[in-house]
Amino acid sequence: MTDINQDGTPDERRTLAAVAGGDEKAFRALVDSYWSRVYFNTLTLVKSPAVAQDLTQDIFLKIWLQREKLTEVVSFKNYIYVVGRNQVIAALRKKIIETADADMAMLREDMQAPDVQLESKDAYRLLLEGVERLTPQQRIIFKMSRLEGLSHQQIAQRLGLSQNTVKVHMVMALNFLRGWLRDLGYLSLLILLSR
Repeated sequence: MTDINQDGTPDERRTLAAVAGGDEKAFRALVDSYWSRVYFNTLTLVKSPAVAQDLTQDIFLKIWLQREKLTEVVSFKNYIYVVGRNQVIAALRKKIIETADADMAMLREDMQAPDVQLESKDAYRLLLEGVERLTPQQRIIFKMSRLEGLSHQQIAQRLGLSQNTVKVHMVMALNFLRGWLRDLGYLSLLILLSR
């Protein structure tokens, strides 16, 4: 299944073709060859051996589930690096969202206090003032996203724009508003803009 070149390294193309065809033995050979490299790259990013172990397993599982793509791969070393990086980013993003959700729950509890409610109204007024300082396109897209709860796809359809254009305008609007609130000292509202 895995041919060996004269220099002792597996013939990557044949191995990838075999894995793409569902050859589990070839896949095990690929995992054996790359496991340590993927694990240590992941560990340097997440700083937790247990999390790195889980993510490394997820990376190889993803490769197996999308094995038909392997026939198009020119360099498996580069391919697995990109898959690994994307898997780590997705995991970190999920963790940030979970943390933000927990912070939002605490923030909602805090907002029940009268003094916090007064401060929140003031901060919300300042946020709306910041929204009015956005460019017209950013303002429309921000309001459709945050006030109407529409997805980027729905906004794109309604405005006749690409989803990428909507995303770019949202990023620019959020960056402006974060800076606006930070400059005014309303750090508590920044969490509301992270979602």
